[in-house]
Amino acid sequence: MQVALTQRDLDYFAKNIQLNFTVLENSFFKKKLFEAEILLTNKGVKPFPPYGWEIIFSQPALVEPNSYPYPGGVEKPNYGVRFHFLMGNVYKMSPLKGFGTIRPGKSKFIRYINEHSNVAVTDVHPNWYFVSPDLEPRIIENTRGDSLDFVTPYKTPAMWKRNTNTEDPDFDIMNPFSAAKRYRVHKVEDLGAAQHLVIPTPLSIQTYNKQSAVNVLTNSWVIFAAPRLANEGKFLSDIWGMTMVLKAQDSHYIQFLEEKVELSLAGRALPIEENYELRVTPTNNIITIKASHPAGAFYAIQTLLSLIDKDGSIPETVISDGPRYKYRGVLIDVARNFHSKEKIFRYLDVMAMYKLNKLHFHLTDDEGWRLAIPGLEELTEIGASRCHDPTETKCLLPFLGSGPFSGPPGTGFYTVEDYRDILRYAAARHIEVIPEIDLPGHSHAAIKSMLARFKKMEMLNVTEATRYLLNDLQDQSDYLSVQSFADDAMNPCLRSTYTFISRVINALYAMHRDISPLRMFHFGGDEVPAGTWQKSPVCERLKLSGVTTDLKTYMVTQIANMTSLYNLDLAAWEDGITFEGKPMKRDNFPNKNIYVYAWNNVWEWGTHKHAYEFANSGYKVILTPATNLYFDHPYEPDPMESGLYWATRYSDTKKVFVTLPENLYMNADTYRSGREINICEGGNTEEDCPRLEKPDNIEGIQGSLFGELLRSQAITDYMLLPKMLALAERAWHEAYWEKETDKVKLQEGMNEDWTKFANTLGHKELARLDRLGYKYRIPPPGAIVDGKVLKTTVEFPGLGVEFSDNGGETWRWVISGETEVENGKNLILRTRSPFGTRYSRQITLFEDYNQASPSSLASLMYVAMGVNFTLLANFLNGVY
Repeated sequence: MQVALTQRDLDYFAKNIQLNFTVLENSFFKKKLFEAEILLTNKGVKPFPPYGWEIIFSQPALVEPNSYPYPGGVEKPNYGVRFHFLMGNVYKMSPLKGFGTIRPGKSKFIRYINEHSNVAVTDVHPNWYFVSPDLEPRIIENTRGDSLDFVTPYKTPAMWKRNTNTEDPDFDIMNPFSAAKRYRVHKVEDLGAAQHLVIPTPLSIQTYNKQSAVNVLTNSWVIFAAPRLANEGKFLSDIWGMTMVLKAQDSHYIQFLEEKVELSLAGRALPIEENYELRVTPTNNIITIKASHPAGAFYAIQTLLSLIDKDGSIPETVISDGPRYKYRGVLIDVARNFHSKEKIFRYLDVMAMYKLNKLHFHLTDDEGWRLAIPGLEELTEIGASRCHDPTETKCLLPFLGSGPFSGPPGTGFYTVEDYRDILRYAAARHIEVIPEIDLPGHSHAAIKSMLARFKKMEMLNVTEATRYLLNDLQDQSDYLSVQSFADDAMNPCLRSTYTFISRVINALYAMHRDISPLRMFHFGGDEVPAGTWQKSPVCERLKLSGVTTDLKTYMVTQIANMTSLYNLDLAAWEDGITFEGKPMKRDNFPNKNIYVYAWNNVWEWGTHKHAYEFANSGYKVILTPATNLYFDHPYEPDPMESGLYWATRYSDTKKVFVTLPENLYMNADTYRSGREINICEGGNTEEDCPRLEKPDNIEGIQGSLFGELLRSQAITDYMLLPKMLALAERAWHEAYWEKETDKVKLQEGMNEDWTKFANTLGHKELARLDRLGYKYRIPPPGAIVDGKVLKTTVEFPGLGVEFSDNGGETWRWVISGETEVENGKNLILRTRSPFGTRYSRQITLFEDYNQASPSSLASLMYVAMGVNFTLLANFLNGVY
């Protein structure tokens, strides 16, 4: 007889049932699948029953994809469980009749098949939890939080390679870096000091004399500013504690002069708005900042703050400077995981330090709507909250491992005043906030919120209930998005969809009006799944009414017309303004400017030409190529490194630094597999590789940090920094080697410049970030033993390396080239931050990943046992 579980029972089992997740094999049966195992171990003294509970979890891959959509669930009778797909890669695992009791001290494993691959710890989401009828859900304790230590370490190539099939051209040749490989890859000469006075590199440094300097911490320095530059003067006075005066004194003052600073780059005049001239004159103890606009004066301040040493000394300097690009941006995604306004302030501060001027604010997505829209409270009541609610009438599902209870980072939103505070903070730092409302795809949160509004009001007022409805209630279209949503596309055929969009635009326009007027509306437009709206009766009626364009073009046209009424520019991801693989006709849209964010340059996909096609077609292009400037990808191909890897296997700081914005095809280095490639060389046609005919349409570049994995401030800092500094360098400064067409000379120039930049980070900039509390990534060291001498290198010379020969009990400094170690003794090594308060992840000296076989332990066991793989597949309940 089955006895219902009590709350006390569920609490007990959540604490005493240990769940472990193991990747058994990628490329399972040579397909784009992986096999995983869930191991449940009873650590308590009570038997764990085979009924009365279910486990809810999320993961970034479709479970049992060959059985999707499995409306009644997919059974795994050999393991006694059934998997149910809920939505957006959230799943429920339920016991079947044959599950069996798990006695104290005993374990039970469940194996299942998943789509794609799993090669890193962060491919597993935390906070798996138990549910039982009429009881409060409970998180399985050992899966709680971000440690992910319930995930079995990835110790074989079958676990860490995304494709283990050696017969496939896409076979993954990448392995985690050994200490010796890292020594070779990141071997950078230590030049002993920072090589750049300022990052990003100024356009022109006419004078720099360390033998002559002013000291702004002695005497009584004051600040005098022209009226238009008074806010910038006040900004500096607040930092250095100086008095603002109306009239300059004889000496010891900083003057802000409103004057034009005309500069040119490669024969092209730079817009004057952000140009400045900085003069530090020790002979009369005067610092002069000249700029015609406040932004230029602000950037002069950032240069001054970079030049000052800890004692307040600033050398004699003359700098004339301005940026190569108008648009120097960072995308921060708060839709997937929420970040408070105070955290956004921190990122605005560090952006301002390095003269970045656009915050692309990804406010909405399937997993969350993060901005209050007056009159549409359901958007934040439901769309900004995640919890255990399979009906999604009170909150969204617990996507991305956010767990069963509402709370950060899954839950949260900005009130109107919060958002306006962010606008004020950004405007004071000359950063434009570009809000993105992602539609028509990526709209699960909005659709569910407006559906809840409809259900709440339909019995009271049907007209009002349907006013903002975003989905056709009779639509039977069958589709699945990249993120496994089957209901995330706003319907372009509903009048209410445009009523909703208009309401949102109007709200944004009002929020920005008196602080930083809204200049563009970014509607996203990306990744609309195939099959959307095909069985929508409303869309059928629209087509019968005479609409001849495809529905995507129809929707973009409607949004363009709406935004033009506000005199707004329009912005979208490249696929939002693409039809049948080509840019939509620019003349279709009335907006003065349309900004296309070009991201899709994945070399395997043949999409590398899109950015130049858009620029040549008259669109303004923001370059954010995923292979180089997607900051959500890992720094190394290591299972312990956080990040996604769909565009490139890894992307480190150097890869950001060597990005060629106006020579995109030369960015091609390797496929995701690690194989070297050559794009647009030899026999390629103009159709394959169009030239950039209108370089003035390249408006700038952006680093994009999407938020699926950003569950804490620490991991956000880690993924953003120090990559963001390399982005700032490329966005502001055009390097001498960028136009080089000879690959050998190009590589020589890149390496020479990188050595100087890396030394500047290690000897100067990382210490600045430390002082301000940013938890940037500290790179692990590389190391070899030459005879008995331990030789080490680190990606950013100036950082120290420590080693331990007793398992980490004690640590000693490595003096490279002098430290002797015992032959054959394995050591643990780590890199130390400038102030010795933080460390890199630890590595071992002699672990050589390249010697491992790509075959999994499971596969080797099957072969040794003579197992028939067809029968095995049937045993695992599916022919793959």
